Amino acid sequence: PAELRTHLARTLPAYMIPAHLILVAEFPLNTSGKIDRAALPEPDRIPAAAQHIEPTTGSETILVDLYAAVLNREQVSAADSFFDIGGSSLQVMRLVDLINDKLGVDLGVATIFLHPTPQRLAASVDAIRSGAAGAAPTGPLVELTAGVGELPVFLIHAVGGTVFAYAQLAQELAGTFKVYGLEAPALTEAVDPATSLADLVTDYTDRIRAVQPAGPYRLGGWSMGGVVAFEVARRLELTGAEVRLLALLDAPFALPDTVPPTEAQLAGMFVADAAHSLGWDAATLPDPASSTPAEQLTWLADQLRAGDSGGDSGDDKADAVAERLRRRFDVFRAHVRMLGGYQPTGPAVHAPTLIVSADASPNAPARTQWPHLLSGSVSTLRVDGDHYLFLRPPQVAELGRSILKWHGDSGQPT
Repeated sequence: PAELRTHLARTLPAYMIPAHLILVAEFPLNTSGKIDRAALPEPDRIPAAAQHIEPTTGSETILVDLYAAVLNREQVSAADSFFDIGGSSLQVMRLVDLINDKLGVDLGVATIFLHPTPQRLAASVDAIRSGAAGAAPTGPLVELTAGVGELPVFLIHAVGGTVFAYAQLAQELAGTFKVYGLEAPALTEAVDPATSLADLVTDYTDRIRAVQPAGPYRLGGWSMGGVVAFEVARRLELTGAEVRLLALLDAPFALPDTVPPTEAQLAGMFVADAAHSLGWDAATLPDPASSTPAEQLTWLADQLRAGDSGGDSGDDKADAVAERLRRRFDVFRAHVRMLGGYQPTGPAVHAPTLIVSADASPNAPARTQWPHLLSGSVSTLRVDGDHYLFLRPPQVAELGRSILKWHGDSGQPT
């Protein structure tokens, strides 16, 4: 398979290169005579060092160096996926900036999702630079898989507003689903963040219908994204549309209506979440009690730029990173505030629902609460670990298989 992957990378357009190559004697079939995707063997995730591929073009060489710089790694293979080797949403932000700076191509985040390796991304960049392909659109609805003809499924962002957490899950679902991630519009459009959950649900329902005018719809979301997916599903059903899949990924059922956090506390929460995603020591973070929001965001911007060796130390570049962080903080703050005191009420949702619940998550009690507002078939998948781990390797592979199996077992077309 390693030699075959190298051959494909040299002979096929980037968008046709599969995420995994597995050799099987025959395909397992379900009772309908179709390929039973859930019964297929799990891809072997060989450590990157065991399948190192050197870059062969100028663009590949630059991208390999940028990946290594942003991720603080000594060596990156041309076949390494940015997300599989630890890339986070903040590091994607830096990678996009550096690609624009070094290669003169303004990429959208969708391009990184669809072409996550230096090899594949270089082919896309070269096509854009030669005029053979346009830049990927940079809008709130991000294509996370490149398949054609699969069933559309929409995964809605968590409280931070980005959809990077779904990168690896999308690859596990590819082939059965065409996965879209719905980001907060204020991250990519010149609009203010929504001020209420109702407004957010209206906007997202309209955006989903613009891509898929008629049902059946398939929705999901992690954390806050699960809450929004539930409300969008109900909004769609109230208009007579069918929702055939609802995946609540460790979503809270209700949130206390407490005293709103201060601006400094919100900035501290935002910086702490960023540090968690990057694996930083929480003891090194600025103290929200003695730091203003601006000081905390400036500290984070400085750390991001100091953490890679591919950046320019100029003021313009520093200002660009700080501005991106300010925009993301504005979105985070708006979402935290709109969720305060959320209590799901109203008519039950009829969609078949899969509740994924992490045992060590503060949202674990929600696994017994959500079914009270779900009148269709409900399945619960309990996973080990905390609120974050099940979306990361190796657990994300099990999650993907479970979703595919649940989808097939519930009698829905695959």
